[in-house]
Amino acid sequence: MPTVESPEGTVTATVSLSGADQTLAVALADRTVVEPSTLGLTAPFDPPTEDVDLPTVEDFDRSDRTVSETFETTYGKRREHSHEATESVFVCDFSNGETVELTVRASAEGVAYRYRLPETGSVLLFEDQTEFRFPDRTTTWLTPWAENHEATSRRAPLFTAEGRYCTPGLFQVADDAWALVTEAGVDGSYHAASLRSRDQTAAVEFEHPWTPVRAKGAFETPWRVAVVGDLATVVESDLVPALVDGPRFDPEWVDPGRVAWSWWSESDSPYDPDRQRDYVDYAAERGWEYVLVDEGWSPDWLPELVEYAADRGVELFVWAHWTDLHGADERREKLARWAEWGVAGVKIDFMDSDEQGRLQFYDELLADAAERELLVNFHGSVVPSGLKRRWPHVMTYEGVMGAEHLKWATLTPEHNVTLPFTRNAVGAMDYTPVTFSADSRHTSDAHELALSVVYESGLQHFADSIDAYAARPDAEWFLERVPAAWDETVFLRGHPGSEATIARERDGEWFVGCITAGGARTVETTLSVLDGDREATLIRDPSGADEADDDGLVRETVTVGPETPLSVDVPENGGFALYCP
Repeated sequence: MPTVESPEGTVTATVSLSGADQTLAVALADRTVVEPSTLGLTAPFDPPTEDVDLPTVEDFDRSDRTVSETFETTYGKRREHSHEATESVFVCDFSNGETVELTVRASAEGVAYRYRLPETGSVLLFEDQTEFRFPDRTTTWLTPWAENHEATSRRAPLFTAEGRYCTPGLFQVADDAWALVTEAGVDGSYHAASLRSRDQTAAVEFEHPWTPVRAKGAFETPWRVAVVGDLATVVESDLVPALVDGPRFDPEWVDPGRVAWSWWSESDSPYDPDRQRDYVDYAAERGWEYVLVDEGWSPDWLPELVEYAADRGVELFVWAHWTDLHGADERREKLARWAEWGVAGVKIDFMDSDEQGRLQFYDELLADAAERELLVNFHGSVVPSGLKRRWPHVMTYEGVMGAEHLKWATLTPEHNVTLPFTRNAVGAMDYTPVTFSADSRHTSDAHELALSVVYESGLQHFADSIDAYAARPDAEWFLERVPAAWDETVFLRGHPGSEATIARERDGEWFVGCITAGGARTVETTLSVLDGDREATLIRDPSGADEADDDGLVRETVTVGPETPLSVDVPENGGFALYCP
């Protein structure tokens, strides 16, 4: 059977294209991570009646190439990326005369594949039967399906996980063998997929909305992706954006940043221009780049607020419901007006759908916003699929059960500690962290502060009130320094649902965030990324009431390095944040 091997030989995809049974399997070194899994390689055909055989593959040709590229993004786990892969294209001839291409790409980070119809005319496309099948006793972390992707993942044996789930899905095959299943390059040419697990099987299928995909001319599906390796591979991977085409415009004007946001703590405040000025002043004092004026703002006073903020070196985002921008003429008129006011970007809310028509709205909105140099934040949204490479001004997506839920419910610490290995591993995540004043939280203060490092987002919305931050000078000090865009990301230690300790670097300065779920423990790590010992500032939870600073945190100087262990005692559901200049 044909194989596609990554350039350094650690990841191999094995393809079978015989007759009606087309499959793909993935191996990591000598270990099978994905067993032979059904490909959705079905030729277009007229709707069959009963007892009509489906077209089968009668023959195929193969061509190979080596992919070697570097590219930049405006934000992410890093801003400079390299991608090395082996790519094979299988041109499959079906018994009904149709031709379908299967492209398989293998790299050190995993395997991705997609289908291409060289010429479809104008058709309603076939159903995609793609699956990933795993070895017995595979453990999963899957998020139950929700249209806005706001749900909490759960750990379970795969064969008991019957149901529909959001992408991505995380699968543990062995202690050091993991797979993160997702998709890349999802746009208005297709639906976004969910995952479907059948009871008593060890497979997940890609499932789409019931409405058909409408295609015309040459057509490519999104990439089906399995990031495979250890947990460091999963957390650090850039495979998803590497599979997407390059930028549609020069992103010189695109700037990531930190955002002061009043709605979470004071939901009526977006109606009050005076209170918004308070948030602008606070952002200016902290050096934060943006303020988000959420639902409730008025055109009667917003232009003046934009000028007020600009005078203080702060830019504004404004909120909009997606239906207010659905019509092309109305959308372009509003975006042009907001850009003329000097607004930096827009938060678009409540799309709440993965079907093709809604994704076409994303495409159209992004094109129109880019023309007017407006940044974009999608809420009530799909999960990102690497389109930040094509559209550098899409700064973040929600698509997660984030801190806003603490207004009316609670979030488990286990949920927080799973997200770095699942949802945030595939792209920017607007969780809106650092909510000290949430009455329903079960996490420590240092855990909350560490989220500013552990969670990656091109716009990092700090959700709590300016008063809550002002009451915590140690937290203020750290949030003045932590950036929203990174030059490097390194996974130090952890496990889904238990701990995530991540180091990120910007301009030679390193930040470490650690969050835990469960009982008190000692977290010990070294910063192997450093070239020698450095003096750093550690902010942690107190070990007793008499040790806490005025704001309930402890700030102290420590020495860290590649051979100098950092050992921190953390309480139940605790954590710490470290700044290493």
